[in-house]
Amino acid sequence: MKKVLLFLTALLFSTVWAFGQQRTITGKVVDQNGNPIPYATVQIQGTNQGTTTDQQGNFTIEAPANAVLRISSLGYTPRNVQVGNQSSLTIQLSGSAAQLSELVVTALGIQREKRALGYSVQDVNSEQLTVNHPTNPLNELSGKVSGLQIISASGAPGSAVRVQLRGATSILGDNQPLFVIDGIPVDNSENLTANDGGGTAGVGEANRLLDLNPDDIESISVLKGPAAAALYGSQASNGAIIITTKKGGPLGRKTFHVTYSLAFTDDQVNKLPERQNKFAQGIFGMYLGPDASSGLRAYSFGPLMDTMVYDGDHTYLWDSHGRLVGKSQNPNGQKAIVYDPYKFFQHGLGLVHNLAFSGSDKDISYRVSLSHSDQGGVIPLSRFKKTGISLNTDYRFTPQFSISSAVTYVYDFANRPQQGSNLNGVMLGLLRTPPSFDNSAGVTDPTDPRAYMLQDGSGRQRSYRGTGGYDNPYWTVNMNPFTDKTNRVFGNITANYNPFQWLTITERFGGDYYVENQHQIYSKGSSGANAAGMVFEDQVTNQIINNDLFATAHKKFGSDFDASFMIGNNIFDTRYKRLHLQGNGLNFNEFQGINNTQSQTLSLGQSEVRRYAFYSRLSGGYKDYLFLDLTGRLETSSTLPTNHNTYFYPSANLSFIFTQALGIHSNVLSFGKLRASFAQVGKDLDPYSLQTYWVRASAGDGWTNGITFPFNGLTGFQKSTVLGNNNLKAEKTSQYEVGTELHFWGDRVNIDYTYYHYKSSNLLNQVSIANSSGYGAIYLNAADMENNGHEVTVDLIPVKVKDFTWDLVVNWATNQNKVLKLGPGIDRLDFNGFAGIFVSALVGKPYGIIYGTGYVHQVPGDVKSPLIIDDQGSPGDGQYGLPIIANDLEYLGNPNPKWTGSIGNTFTWKGFSLYVLFEARQKYQMWNGTWGAMTNFGVSKNTENRYTQYVFPGIQGHLDNNGNVITTGKPNDISVTLDENYYTGVGSGFAVNEPYVQDASWVRLREASLGYTFDGHKLFKQAHPPFESITVSVVGRNLWLHTKYTGVDPETSLFGSQVAQGFDYFNNPGVKTWGVNLNVRF
Repeated sequence: MKKVLLFLTALLFSTVWAFGQQRTITGKVVDQNGNPIPYATVQIQGTNQGTTTDQQGNFTIEAPANAVLRISSLGYTPRNVQVGNQSSLTIQLSGSAAQLSELVVTALGIQREKRALGYSVQDVNSEQLTVNHPTNPLNELSGKVSGLQIISASGAPGSAVRVQLRGATSILGDNQPLFVIDGIPVDNSENLTANDGGGTAGVGEANRLLDLNPDDIESISVLKGPAAAALYGSQASNGAIIITTKKGGPLGRKTFHVTYSLAFTDDQVNKLPERQNKFAQGIFGMYLGPDASSGLRAYSFGPLMDTMVYDGDHTYLWDSHGRLVGKSQNPNGQKAIVYDPYKFFQHGLGLVHNLAFSGSDKDISYRVSLSHSDQGGVIPLSRFKKTGISLNTDYRFTPQFSISSAVTYVYDFANRPQQGSNLNGVMLGLLRTPPSFDNSAGVTDPTDPRAYMLQDGSGRQRSYRGTGGYDNPYWTVNMNPFTDKTNRVFGNITANYNPFQWLTITERFGGDYYVENQHQIYSKGSSGANAAGMVFEDQVTNQIINNDLFATAHKKFGSDFDASFMIGNNIFDTRYKRLHLQGNGLNFNEFQGINNTQSQTLSLGQSEVRRYAFYSRLSGGYKDYLFLDLTGRLETSSTLPTNHNTYFYPSANLSFIFTQALGIHSNVLSFGKLRASFAQVGKDLDPYSLQTYWVRASAGDGWTNGITFPFNGLTGFQKSTVLGNNNLKAEKTSQYEVGTELHFWGDRVNIDYTYYHYKSSNLLNQVSIANSSGYGAIYLNAADMENNGHEVTVDLIPVKVKDFTWDLVVNWATNQNKVLKLGPGIDRLDFNGFAGIFVSALVGKPYGIIYGTGYVHQVPGDVKSPLIIDDQGSPGDGQYGLPIIANDLEYLGNPNPKWTGSIGNTFTWKGFSLYVLFEARQKYQMWNGTWGAMTNFGVSKNTENRYTQYVFPGIQGHLDNNGNVITTGKPNDISVTLDENYYTGVGSGFAVNEPYVQDASWVRLREASLGYTFDGHKLFKQAHPPFESITVSVVGRNLWLHTKYTGVDPETSLFGSQVAQGFDYFNNPGVKTWGVNLNVRF
């Protein structure tokens, strides 16, 4: 670090090097027709010094007499211009086939021409990221990049998002890409709650990239493969998402602009499971109300609702209409009301304000932005608020030396609803509620205690199960709140020095620091293990420090060859700390602080990781049609054993523009490029994988939150059942990629195709060992996995006339993943899961498949083969004529879609713009545990056919004493009654998982917007109008969804941003959004 500081000091005060006599050059950039090209890039070749043209195509720049200016703009062929003795220039750019000069941001934040890259990169611009102003900016990437999946945990404001780029390359890693903001890696963790049941319960937390303001983003570059991101090392083994924030005006010109945007949104639930509304609470046709002593009151297999009336006892604590009784007991009584529990949901209203000031002068450029968003949720009292300020500056001390900086501060607040396998969960209590019980007690204010509290002065919970069992959702949102507050700052300072025209030295220092405070309350009288009341206080602190120092030299050899060489050093340090305070046993509910609990316990967890690296890149070009890149990175990681802690990442990529090389000048094929790349990247380990440690003791049953020590004042620790291994090595992924870019009819049809193959080896895994060792498993580099995939992007302009243009972009991708091996004697490894169903890695199958309890089939383990229908026993015994539950777990489905795709349409006519984006995710499965549990309790729509006769398709047979299938092959013809015995037995989601693993394929209208832009110059016919532009638009998101899935939106995920996907167990619902946007630029 001392060397870095000394070097920075030298940069700041060095005036030794002269760059030649400077002069002020003014100019204008125009197209073939003489029209100005706004925002074109004007750069002094071989340096980082440059500027951009204004709206009229004008620019001003300080440059030496011998300088060469490189002019480039999206959609035009770049041009080099010798300054000579000229002081005023008019530079004409010719139209480029398929955006030949398009600049993209690559690794280390370096801008490069896309034509020179031998790997796949896809960009999303700022306009595409602010259509709907979601609380998490990652949601706006959905459907806009081929091979990129965005999976939302739920529609709750501020909920987590998982980013999956191509396929998984690690068994135990999170398999998400690296996120980089202005050249600095940032944290995108989801800090799970202290009482989350391994991700199955608690609340859905946020992943931290939601702290970024979408309106501050200039562009996002998606580096899809290891070759594209190899310079970032182990952190980017799954690719990288490169985020570039907005800057101020162009250096060399005096500018000042103010922009203000306002967005109003309205969220509504987009999909819910269908419920039966014919049968009341109870069992076997007998009514059992909330005051019944039997535990069977949990079910809704009671009498028909139209046979029930109220007895008129208005003092009845659970319903002001009175108790439900049969009509014969009160012939004139009021008819039973069928309650709709979905009235619990509300409109989630949101407002987003953004105000930005930007400007520039001769040697300074700046941008300041202020933002505030407030988004209410569809679940009462849920809310997410975010306030931020950001500052970007660029100061040119001399023509050779400049410093730029970017810093953002943000404060978040969230009130998050309980979810999942959680007796206190909102959806669990809501969806299990019988049609005969009104959770709201008829009140319309969700905060009114009459809805969730018995009005006898006891303060007890009012629930359809009496005073607990499953929490009334109104009790949960009022009495069991979870709130979090986050303060975060991230940014960087970058110094650029050009001692010679051919050499640039860059020093970039930056960091990311946040403190997240979580406050979780379970009031006294809640259900399950929290009945006595509990308080959790967690403080999560995360820090990243990153430093890059690199030098780039550029040299041209004659008129045909040019080359550049970069060499650099990286230091990366990250530190994590979690302070957990738990209070057990609330004395009374009126005060829910930690000091109102009967006992308190404290725990602390922390980790540190440091990496050092040296890297280099050699780039060469021949006649502007053949380009070769070679990169290497040598990295040392603190998480690896000292004898294996350094590893090398090589990569190579080649780009060949064959139309230029072969002199093809065709009206049909206007541009053709072939590209190929190879890379080998590694991935280090999670910290402290080398040793065996003591951990907090815990126990759970899969359905409840379980018990975690300290418990009832007792402290408990246990030695980890996983034995550390000091001989571990870095994981390794070898990848090759080939592709082509073909553009036809002068940019009217552009096709980008990629094929890739990944082979991942030395993957870390837990391998079982003999129990006699005192441990259950050991970490080994034991697993292998592969990915093969295709990606296609087609960009069309079907119609382009005088004032009307139709742009059409199609993205399509498929990825086939296969687990090749897991280790000695291991065929399956289970990750998250509970109660007999898991997300697993299974040899020969894709990573993350669904593995659980199923039925016996003619072909064992094949869910597509005919069912074996039990031909033993007698009618009504719960077995005869019904499917047989298998003794062993089996492969049930694959949550990874076979293919993904999208179609985006943009129609522009004069000042109007219409954007419509359809997205599809096809041929994948999801476990609908919600539907299975609802079936068990008799509230799902499919149980409305109870007491009807049904013949299960399949073959008659049975199991012998050894578990072997005995069958004559006779098709089943046994008719059975679908009653409580079936729905709570072999048809229950608590008994078997197979019938509830459903096709989750979907097609949706992802985004739509219709807007009009008022041009101030045209409107007022002035050079300096009162405003430059005003844009008003009506927007929507997830407005239409087509799927056969019977649960909530199949895009939701119980496990949030974790590696496990494909689980729906009382997930909080997804949303559809309407909104109005206003954007004003002065």
